[in-house]
Amino acid sequence: MPGLSLRRPPIDGHERGTMPRKAETEAKRASVARARKAPAAAVAANDGKAWRRAGGDQTMIHELGLRIRAAREEKALSLAQVSELSGVPGATLSRIENSKMSPTFSVLARIMVALEVDWVDLVGPKKPAPGEPVMSFTEAGGGIVTQVRGERCEVLHSDESAQSAPLLVEVHSRKLSDTGGLVGHQGEEFCYVLSGALALHIEGREPRIMKAGDSALFDSTTPHAYLAATAAGAKILIVVTRPYGSHIQRDIPGLT
Repeated sequence: MPGLSLRRPPIDGHERGTMPRKAETEAKRASVARARKAPAAAVAANDGKAWRRAGGDQTMIHELGLRIRAAREEKALSLAQVSELSGVPGATLSRIENSKMSPTFSVLARIMVALEVDWVDLVGPKKPAPGEPVMSFTEAGGGIVTQVRGERCEVLHSDESAQSAPLLVEVHSRKLSDTGGLVGHQGEEFCYVLSGALALHIEGREPRIMKAGDSALFDSTTPHAYLAATAAGAKILIVVTRPYGSHIQRDIPGLT
């Protein structure tokens, strides 16, 4: 998102690097302990309906939790620090990392902003090793399938050096509250309606009703959402462009 620069919060008022290692470790452990002791009632009050219990594809949920934890540990951030950056309760983050909860799209989007990662890095195929060919082939039904607030989403391709990621999404939600509201992210987005009728919501514009064969291309940084225009739902192809690496985004704030 242009102009957004996330900084790691200091630990107990000290800049990282100035606190003795032992004290810093104890502070991290204390922060994690406090987050894990948060009662379920407090989590629910803070997050409302922005999360749900894990269900469905446990393998996918387990892999998602592992990738979120790996991204957090790579940046040397505690659960408490990610909670402060994202607004997601530490107890909720812990449940997600330990495969006890499946995040909604809105919660996942906040975690990605805090960790400065692209969402396809969390739910897409693992990145290939250096030197491997870029070409990717996926047979029908062979993509990685995930459930986002009850909507089926299939990641068809997601290669490290590719500039875009195509997705097949089945849309059934009729209300914005069911999807986590309007959400923006870096890059550009292409949408093509394969079947059914879609209501494309983009902040600042009237909802656009799209039928089979219609398409749209827009700046993904503008908050948006896909809703079904009828009870029959819609099946759509979405292509999102990948942003620059997170290290470049840190060095050049606002670069998309």
